[in-house]
Amino acid sequence: MAEDKGKILLSGFDLDEAEKAICNNIIQNYKHKISERADFEYIKLRLRKSQKGKTYIHEIRADLKAGNQVFNTKTTDFNLFSGLAEAMEKLLNELVHKLRTSRQKK
Repeated sequence: MAEDKGKILLSGFDLDEAEKAICNNIIQNYKHKISERADFEYIKLRLRKSQKGKTYIHEIRADLKAGNQVFNTKTTDFNLFSGLAEAMEKLLNELVHKLRTSRQKK
């Protein structure tokens, strides 16, 4: 089995150990799903927390570079984990859609 070549780049993920472990698990699961479909150079994730009253709003910007294509997405959620999963799912869906449409054009 070939080793994963893609890198994961994180910015703004200043979390405690439990949150880091859960985020890492989500990211690794989606990294595996993405690498099954295409070789990618990197996945870049940026987290920005804003306080809204007593709770935090988590804004996650995600970039995926696969081949010569760059896919971008942005999600905002009160729950960090569901927002992260949503951003990664959007990247995966964009990649799958691009692969499907590029095969149809041939």
